[in-house]
Amino acid sequence: MDSLDFEQQLIGSMLLKGDHVDCRDIASKLPVESFANHHLRSMYQAIVKLLDKAEPIDPFSVRDSIPEESRDYVLQIAKQCNSAANIKAWAKRVRQCWMLRKGVEELSKAAQLLASANTQNINESIATATGLLAKLQFETNDKLPRRIGDMIPDYFNILEERMKGTDSGLYLQTGIEALDNEYGGFDRTDLIVIAGRPGMGKTELAINISNSIGRQKGTGLLISMEMSETQVVERHIADRGGISIGTLRNPLGMSQEDYTKLTGATGTLLDEKNFVLVGSFTIDEIIAQAERMNMDGGLSFLAIDYLGLIPMPKAERADLAIAEVTRKLKQFCLRNKVPVILLAQLNRNVDGRADKRPNMGDLAGSSSIEKDADVIVFPYRDEIYNENTDMKGLAEIIIGKYRSGQPKTFYMGWKNGHFVNVDQQAAAQQYSDNKTKEQPANDWRYGGSNG
Repeated sequence: MDSLDFEQQLIGSMLLKGDHVDCRDIASKLPVESFANHHLRSMYQAIVKLLDKAEPIDPFSVRDSIPEESRDYVLQIAKQCNSAANIKAWAKRVRQCWMLRKGVEELSKAAQLLASANTQNINESIATATGLLAKLQFETNDKLPRRIGDMIPDYFNILEERMKGTDSGLYLQTGIEALDNEYGGFDRTDLIVIAGRPGMGKTELAINISNSIGRQKGTGLLISMEMSETQVVERHIADRGGISIGTLRNPLGMSQEDYTKLTGATGTLLDEKNFVLVGSFTIDEIIAQAERMNMDGGLSFLAIDYLGLIPMPKAERADLAIAEVTRKLKQFCLRNKVPVILLAQLNRNVDGRADKRPNMGDLAGSSSIEKDADVIVFPYRDEIYNENTDMKGLAEIIIGKYRSGQPKTFYMGWKNGHFVNVDQQAAAQQYSDNKTKEQPANDWRYGGSNG
């Protein structure tokens, strides 16, 4: 059977079924352009409109709703179909044939694009061609909805693995112990945004997380548009060993303890699969590179440093360009089940406030970032702004958004330029004491006197 046969069987089945739940389900999912034959396309379009109006579906109502040139075919199609039992199978076959036609069309576009490429734009052309094929792969997904009750046994298997303390494979541990204990880690389809003003430790936090995933034997890719390869390697070694960057850049005075940490850090990193790519790349080039690695052996995460340095696609406004980037990254997460860690700068409004702790409104192009991101993390170190703070050596990890849980603030230590886990209760008390100290004694809002 070919595309025409499947289309005839589907239309015939819908004429037999009439206003049935199966017909409504198919009409909500199968687009009109799925039909190659224009007569059958007209019939299907008429059926969809009749369903929308809750009007009867039969050969005569459909015949009266289509162009005259197609009317003679309606009764012929109805007579050829004796059973509607396989209506969903016919709908699936029609969709698959449509996808094959689209595949040929997209491959033709990709071939023409590559044929016209030159040495100046070859990488961009390859990335665009790969994007066309990736989009096709996403659209041809035949995965069907599942009843929640049918998924309960699978979920109990996951719970059992968690109770045993084994990795369920669904979540990645961040290495931030308090966050992992509260949320369970990052989901494999999460778009995670780490945003902050300069000096707050955005990149360091991303490297801290990537090192944690590396310890779990995962494969990571960091796209760095701000640092050289040497700087990235240096940051990883320093974070893994707990050594300051200054010590690595001036190694003549390195202590025996630091040297032991250095050899230990490099030894573990040698056996892990964290990759780095340095340069300036469009969002399509980044996704093409990540999908290639994911196909070659699986990718545990993609980190991008940072959003503001990605060459933006053409758009009427800057926020629309950012929206295009975050939308493509979220689609990448869903398509490949690979979480993305996207670093971003906050706007300068933060610096003009009395309380400089960031919030969602401080994100540049915030509406699309808020919508597409599953997790938004704001690292904040009070000592950057307040040299007399009692919070020196302590960082706040402010979760501005967590799609699967409530926003919350966690604490981490800041030692030798790296984040380290600390006791949450003690850190919270230190934060509370510092806030009390900051409150003016004569301010009525804090219980002080007016006079």
